[in-house]
Amino acid sequence: MNRQQALQQIITFGEQRDAAVSALAQFGWDPSFEVISVDSHALILVLTKYMSGDIDADDLALWSNFIECRDELDYSDIEGYIYALADPEQMGGISLANIDKMLTVLY
Repeated sequence: MNRQQALQQIITFGEQRDAAVSALAQFGWDPSFEVISVDSHALILVLTKYMSGDIDADDLALWSNFIECRDELDYSDIEGYIYALADPEQMGGISLANIDKMLTVLY
């Protein structure tokens, strides 16, 4: 798995996410390809996984922290959402009600 494939697995909470995390550990921090955009479609996908119970609040917070810390990812279109999810105390915690509100705004 190359760096771009690994990042895509993590961005989408793909089935190979755990392997992707291990694969990324083999690469340095300097990206050798174009920056990957993390947009509202990716955010909606992950929030929907939370709403359906496929992932939990801790997974969602870890995911958003990962998005924030990777130089290879451009999340400028959803920066406010990522910030809120990475620091859930700022939005009153991650809950079904709060995530439902986010999804309502995103649609």
